[in-house]
Amino acid sequence: MSFATAAERRSRRVDRAATLRQRIGHLIPFYYWAVLPALAATLAVVVLPLMYSFGLSFWHYVLTDPRNVHFDGLANYAHALNDPTFRNSLGTTFVYGVGTVAVELVLGMAFALVVNTLTVGAGLVRTAMLVPVFMTPAVVAFMWRFMLHPDLGIVNYFLALVGLGHPVWLGDPRLALPSVMAVEIWRNTPFMFLVFLAGMQSLPSELFEAAAVDGASFWQRFRSLTLPLLMPLILVALIIRGMDALREFDTIFIMTGGGPGNATETIAISTYRYSFRNYDMGLGSAVSYVIFAVVFLFGIYFVRRMNRTRVD
Repeated sequence: MSFATAAERRSRRVDRAATLRQRIGHLIPFYYWAVLPALAATLAVVVLPLMYSFGLSFWHYVLTDPRNVHFDGLANYAHALNDPTFRNSLGTTFVYGVGTVAVELVLGMAFALVVNTLTVGAGLVRTAMLVPVFMTPAVVAFMWRFMLHPDLGIVNYFLALVGLGHPVWLGDPRLALPSVMAVEIWRNTPFMFLVFLAGMQSLPSELFEAAAVDGASFWQRFRSLTLPLLMPLILVALIIRGMDALREFDTIFIMTGGGPGNATETIAISTYRYSFRNYDMGLGSAVSYVIFAVVFLFGIYFVRRMNRTRVD
């Protein structure tokens, strides 16, 4: 009798547990539970530090003065925007981003137009263009740092042969930024080329054949057909390359040893200087969110342009 009663109690407990699991399953589907570990890791590693740093940007928090921590409102943001060094670094990064992406866009489009008309060797050209894309920024930086060395670099060797001397490419503030921009353009123009070439090869050939029959020149076909049809792809490429250029700039710049002083200081170096040289964590956080706001506004602009182009 007691054995049957114990079995019945176990059966009832199992039934209640199964019912509870079913109710939880109805309230929270399994696929939510499946992503919960990744969601928790993202929350702990990404979201919480972002929230903490954003809150920190409103406080006076200097690591060397731990007893003088107090709420400072927008003072850190005002200090950053009024600091000529930060404004200079922001302008330097803006020139770098706009300049490199614009040149990559023009060169990538030009190379794609040429290769798209090739009947022989197009595959070899595409394969050769992939080499710089797959090289990491660190490898590219060290390679070009050696090539641009004022005494041992191959660039100055050939310049010396024609009597142009030995420019200090990465040590002269006037040459450091253009030199790093040239390295970035060399590395990422193939990305633009491959994207535009793939887009051109997917366009309907009937439109171009009809335009050619009507007497449209190559430039007219490019301006009236190729460019409008590729505009959504161009905007996507600009968004990707714009964000990537800002990310890679500091890696290439620092590892090549680009220019001394504030003349070529980047936004990440400026943030590093505030946070880890001056130990002002509040000001460093404020500078980071000023940069985020600028990048966010540019991203919103390009996304709206892309959506408008799709609608048109």
